[in-house]
Amino acid sequence: MASKFFRLVALLMIFVSSFSFAQAVEETVPEEATAAEEGPKSVDHKESRYEISAIEEPAEGLNYYITKDENNQYSFVQKLSWNKINDIKNYRITIERLTDAGWVQVLEKDLTENRIEVSLEAGQYRFQVSVINLFDQLEKSSSWRNFEVLKALQPKIENLQTDSMYLSSKKADGIFTLNGSNLNERTIFTMEKKDVEPPKILYGKVLSLSPDGSSAQVQFDINDIDEGKYEIYAQNPGGLSVISKTLHIKNKKDKKWRLTVGGGYSFALALSKNQLTKYTQKQAFPLTGTAKIAIIPIWTKIGDFGFSAIGNYSFMIPTNSRTYKLTGNLATALGCLTYQKYLMPKKLLIDVHAGAGMASIFGLSFENKSTGQKSPALNSVGLAFGGGLGLQYQFAKHLYAEVAGDFVFCKFQDMTFGMIYPSASFGGRF
Repeated sequence: MASKFFRLVALLMIFVSSFSFAQAVEETVPEEATAAEEGPKSVDHKESRYEISAIEEPAEGLNYYITKDENNQYSFVQKLSWNKINDIKNYRITIERLTDAGWVQVLEKDLTENRIEVSLEAGQYRFQVSVINLFDQLEKSSSWRNFEVLKALQPKIENLQTDSMYLSSKKADGIFTLNGSNLNERTIFTMEKKDVEPPKILYGKVLSLSPDGSSAQVQFDINDIDEGKYEIYAQNPGGLSVISKTLHIKNKKDKKWRLTVGGGYSFALALSKNQLTKYTQKQAFPLTGTAKIAIIPIWTKIGDFGFSAIGNYSFMIPTNSRTYKLTGNLATALGCLTYQKYLMPKKLLIDVHAGAGMASIFGLSFENKSTGQKSPALNSVGLAFGGGLGLQYQFAKHLYAEVAGDFVFCKFQDMTFGMIYPSASFGGRF
């Protein structure tokens, strides 16, 4: 009679233990699964699936961490846990990995605790927990729970296509091209403005990605971008991130050209003796002025290109001859191709130009000092070729000073000569 009583009690204990586990084990979930990011479902993953990525340092509250050994090798550690069940012998956890051949077991272990930490390579996994009762019998197993371990890669941004953007420009679309490495479809791109409280964070949409992860085209909503300094971040799964250089957003029109207008003092110096110097008996004409205008519409990384017009006017003062005196005027005008490059940002600029145009001698007349007779005024037009170099320094907003030297070769019907025009001038840059 006593023997039958004890058998009945034992069967009741087994029944109660089995019923309790059947309710508890079905709710088995990875530790802190509510905080994990839910990944996309696939045909092979019909159960709950959690994306899990390694991070650089262990962090409290995460269900994974990474450790580094003395050889600077990183090991990923995944934490799994499930509901605690009383009055059992132990738990048995089974972990399988998805391969081309299907699910393959990578671990099976008996535990007395309702948690485990395992080091896993990147891949897709599932785990199942079973209960071993007090009679060392497999009582019941939970359903499979899927999770994914992603390899943590350090993203790099080596350069950004541009370091500034004008909001009012027609080309302002919020699209940026970033070049670097380890950029993939899971990389999160943000555009952050930190000089405001709270900091402004915008999330980008990946438009295109190179197969090797070296380039990504990302678009941010242009309507959410305002003036200021921004930084673009790239963050890979696992929390590894990198920052690009500062991006300047401006709310003004995208200027398409640069205009400089200037004028100043110059003097004309004849290179050699010729018909002009023979009659004037002078090599230099100190009463000379210069004027210049330049339009620069093409801006490149190697410098800026455009067009300029340069004019010089010289008054030929009377000669000191005893028998006659000569007066007249010499003017040259050149249309030039111009190259400009900043040697110091927005301060010091070099200007190189060369071209062709016209030269004119007008109002040239001789007067006999003895008789007072004066010859009719001579006016002549010829060709001019030349070029020069100038150095401009912007000393105030839109204002610059320039020193320059130009050479002009003049060819008239009956004479040719070359002139050098050193000059100092002031002007405006717009």
